[in-house]
Amino acid sequence: MAWAIYMPTPLQEDVETRARVLSRISGDCRGVASNALPAVTPGLLGGGSGGASNVIGRVSSLAQEAQGCRQVQQALTEARDDEERMALVEELHGHIRKLSRCPHGNHVIQKCIVVLPPGSLQFIVAEIMDGVKLTTVARHKYGCRIVQSLVEHCLPEQVHDLVSHLLDEFSELTKPGFGRFVVEKLLRHVVGKQRIRLNQLVEQHVLELALHQNGCAVLCAALEYGDLVDRGRMAELILEASDQVAFMVDTRYGSAILSNLLNLLDGPGCQRLLSLLGANPKLEEILQCGPPADAVDDWCSEL
Repeated sequence: MAWAIYMPTPLQEDVETRARVLSRISGDCRGVASNALPAVTPGLLGGGSGGASNVIGRVSSLAQEAQGCRQVQQALTEARDDEERMALVEELHGHIRKLSRCPHGNHVIQKCIVVLPPGSLQFIVAEIMDGVKLTTVARHKYGCRIVQSLVEHCLPEQVHDLVSHLLDEFSELTKPGFGRFVVEKLLRHVVGKQRIRLNQLVEQHVLELALHQNGCAVLCAALEYGDLVDRGRMAELILEASDQVAFMVDTRYGSAILSNLLNLLDGPGCQRLLSLLGANPKLEEILQCGPPADAVDDWCSEL
């Protein structure tokens, strides 16, 4: 400590003494730290496999708690491999129905569906379909999220029976409630013969769907996703429901429905739509922003 030479002699000695003591203490502490304490194993602080070790044996109970469900989700995310994840997920067997209706547990099941390979999810599909009516889960505030995740992430053959049951209950799902989110997810992901059947169901129920908000949400999704030919036919059917068009456009989905209709209908169809809506504010707003390019081409071709 060079600066100490400028201090009075008694204080210089005092500073030097303190420095020697502190140096010795510091050395002793370093010795204790390096020789006496065990090395910290990665994961004991909560990361990696340590996250799994912190929840193993308590996965089902923790999944039903606000903080616990976060711990389980973190453990699933940070697990070293699928084998470690499966060790955690095994504790959920037999609890899927209950957790699907839990405000916390549903997040854990969704995390399982996202992080595990599709082949490991069959037990979730089986438990969701077992017992009470499937629509009880599909229309539930939290349960609908599980059904949506399965439709999105599982292989088509895994959820074939589940989708078939949902299509059987199409009318029930589109009633006011949370089932319409499942129908929208089906419109985005279902393929093949089941998609054909789904399109037919929507077409058969256009007039009914056009009468309420949930139905309009389904029609909006039907116009948004799928084969262009199917979407065009859907637009024409909606236009035929002329008495309901104004109501649909005035719902929260009105702008999206109107924009899709203008894009999918031919020239005469667009002209008829314009005459039906007159000076509707949403129509004016869309036209001020410019109609979809495809619609402009159709209109011009009719001139």
